[in-house]
This record gives sequence, C-alpha cells and structure tokens, in this order.
Amino acid sequence: MKKSCSKMKNQLLIIISTICIALFMNACATFKKPTTINEAPIKERALTKEANGIRASAAVVGDQEARQIFGIDLSRKKIQAVWIEIENNSDRPIILLSTAIDPEYIAPLEVAFYYHRAFASDANAALDEHLLNLNFPVRSSMKPGSRASGYIFTNWFKGIKVIDIDLLGNNFSQNFTFFAPNPDKMAESKAVIDRIETMFSDPELQKLESEGALREVLEQLPCCVSDKNGKTSAEPLNVVLIGEIYNWMSALVRRGYRYQELNPRSVFDRVQDIHTIKLSGGYLKGQEIIIRLWQTPIRYQSMPVWVGQTSTRLGGRFADTASAEVTLPMDPHVDEARDAFTQDIAYSQALIKIGYIKGSGLAQSTQTETSSKDYQYTTDGLRVVLVFAKRPASLEEIDFFNWKRLDDYR
Repeated sequence: MKKSCSKMKNQLLIIISTICIALFMNACATFKKPTTINEAPIKERALTKEANGIRASAAVVGDQEARQIFGIDLSRKKIQAVWIEIENNSDRPIILLSTAIDPEYIAPLEVAFYYHRAFASDANAALDEHLLNLNFPVRSSMKPGSRASGYIFTNWFKGIKVIDIDLLGNNFSQNFTFFAPNPDKMAESKAVIDRIETMFSDPELQKLESEGALREVLEQLPCCVSDKNGKTSAEPLNVVLIGEIYNWMSALVRRGYRYQELNPRSVFDRVQDIHTIKLSGGYLKGQEIIIRLWQTPIRYQSMPVWVGQTSTRLGGRFADTASAEVTLPMDPHVDEARDAFTQDIAYSQALIKIGYIKGSGLAQSTQTETSSKDYQYTTDGLRVVLVFAKRPASLEEIDFFNWKRLDDYR
C-alpha cells in the first residue's frame, strides 16, 4: 500500500513538474513589443494613385516584415497585413471601408487574441495596445487636409494581391484598385503583371467599335479549352469579360473570388493567364465556382477582351475532399456555373452590360468521341459576355446586348 502511494506521489510530481515547465515555456514565448519599427521599405514600394483631391497608397507587408513590425508571426495563422495611407485634400470628410480590402478582414483585437498566452495578462494587454496603435483608424473620418495611415489585417495571399480601396463621403464615393506584389514573391509577382501588360503589341490588336463586329468575332473564338497535352476538347469556354483589368478584377474580389492555382488548361497554345475560385465561409461551405481566363488580342471600344471557362466540381460543396487545384470530375451542367457567376458578379456594382452569343461547347455526341467522361457536359451552347466599368453601377443600370435570348434556350 505504501509503495502504491509513493508511486502515485511520484507520478503526481512528474505531472506538476511538466505543467510548470510548460507554463514557463509559455511565459517565455509571450509578446515583446519591438524596440524599433522600420516601415521605410514598405513605404518605398507602396503603389500610389490620386483622384478628386484624394491620394491613396497601398502595399503588402511581407511575412518577415510583419514579425519585425508587429512582434508576432502573422503567417502562422495565414494573416497578411496591408499598409494603407490616405491623404485627403478634398473639401469633404471621408472614411475608409475596410471590407472592400477584404470582406473577411480580421480586426486587430481578433488577431491579438490568437497570440495571447495563459498567465501573461500584461504581455497580452501590451499586444492588444500595439496592434490597435498600428491599425488604420477605420472608426475615424479623415477631415479635409488630413492624412491617415495604418494596417489592415487580411487573409494571407501568396501572389499579387488585389487591394480595393473604397472611400465614402456625403453623396460621394471614390475607389482605387491596386495590384500589389507580395514582397516575399516580388520577382514572380512582377513577372505576371509584365506578361499581361506586354502580351500583345499594337499591330497585333484587333480593334472593334460596333456591337455587330464584336459579336461576329466572339462567336469565332474556340469552343473549348484543351488539356495539358493540347489534344482533348475539354471544358467549354463560356464566359467573356470586357473591360480594364482593374475594373473586373475589383469586381471579382468584391464578390469573394481569390487567386487559386488550378490544373492547367490550354487556349491559344498557352495555359490560363489568370485563375481564381470563389471560396465561401460559414457553417455550410458555399459553391466553389472556378474561373480560368485568357487575354485575347481583341479590343472593344479600347477595352481589353478576355475569354474564360467557368464550372464547378461534381458534387459541389458536398464533393469528396481534393487538392484545391483539382477541378474534375466536372459538374456536367456547366450552364448553371455560368449563370451563377453572372448573377453573382452583377452584385459587384461594376457590371454594366450583359449579352449571350453562340459558340460555347461541343455537341454531346462529339464529346463522347473526343473527351473523357470527366470532361463531358450538357450545355445550351451560349457564351455570356460581361462588360465592366468603374463602380458604382446598380442592378437597374445594367444594360443588355440585343443578341441571343437566354429564354429561347430553356
């Protein structure tokens, strides 16, 4: 009996010692405010735009920079800080809408809470204060002649980050959109931007002015993408985007679309220029609409024209778990993805015109001969054409091309 009690005491001592060591290690890992903060590199590479007496600057904060500035490892929780500066030289007060930068942005105290440690109330309070002091003052209006700067905590993004800045005043709004490179992937990010901007020389451009000419050219675009071998006629090209990239990319971000590596598809003998997916949070995961886009040499009234493919995986939100880049097997009812994307993007307040043309997809009999089962689909053969402009544009302001009627194909 005495031996049993002695053994239990020894075990208890071991447990208590382990807990004490863990608490000591936890205390050692508590927050310590950085003695110096070097923001110069961030400000030097910040992108700047100006309009209506308002000057806006924005930059993505790298992971190592974040550790130096905030004293914590934001990347561990997939958090990415964005530096914003607004100089208001207009004649009206304005406020920054942080949800435009990221609809699921993280409040500073929410960030701090994740890095709190047990039995470290002073350090936790210091972290709270530090992040609040560095946060952009979103609760305060910017008076005429004033300047405000600070950080917004967003979801981590490895490539080029689309930073959408919306400023609101009395009967006034101003938008700035930036394509900000991740400093940890600077060369890669700049290469993507340079490739898109220099893809076509002026003599290569096909410049169109009339709706009739536009329709004729768009109907002659390839029907479908090809797989990585360039042989199989795969998913249908069922979307056309027309407008400056800042306008429609801003619309995609506003509706929750994010950059995502996707399995390669080929059009014009090259893989997709841009790929994105709509990711929804919440208790029930939303439908993940995927989009692959290719820039064309077509210009309609000076606006670039992009052709794309949109679809969803078979089973949608209830599909088996797969790597994020996997898009097969495809839901065969591809028109539902096309229509869902169109309706969704209409709420971005950047869409100004919609039209439908023929030219998308293959007849089902032809698919059976040329495509694998994973690629087969049913479609009405229509390709939606979406024209974008600077926001805001309400639903009632959306115009329509007098082309094919969707009702006639139901």
